Amino acid sequence: MKFSYLSLLAFVSSALSQTQVLHPNGDKDVCLDVKDGRFVNGNPLQIWPCNGTPAQQWNFVFGPTTIRLGDTGFCLDATTTNPSNGTPMRIWECTSVPEQQWFSAVTSTGDICLDVNRGDHTPGTVVQAWECLKGETNQIWTN
Repeated sequence: MKFSYLSLLAFVSSALSQTQVLHPNGDKDVCLDVKDGRFVNGNPLQIWPCNGTPAQQWNFVFGPTTIRLGDTGFCLDATTTNPSNGTPMRIWECTSVPEQQWFSAVTSTGDICLDVNRGDHTPGTVVQAWECLKGETNQIWTN
């Protein structure tokens, strides 16, 4: 199944091959994080204060694009090949399945995007799938 429907909206990077952190909507105080720093299949993603731990280090691997958790062998995973609004994001062993394939887009409407629940940057906030909405700050990620 094509999974170009899932997009990481407005991700900006000058060095995609290097390990980096992802910040929601440019908020440099918080990062995309693996809950409790546990690298196990199904562990959810959340917003957490940036702390430099491996739970916040991401690599982009191209062809097809996967977002890998450092050198752990785990990838950002959408849980299902047909995520709907509110589907929680998680990590899963990298297997090149459609739910682990992402692309970056400057603007997008109608597809499914990586989204911060309610745009809330409070530690522990769920990261989820949501319909891409033009200008939606919950769906903007920077490094």
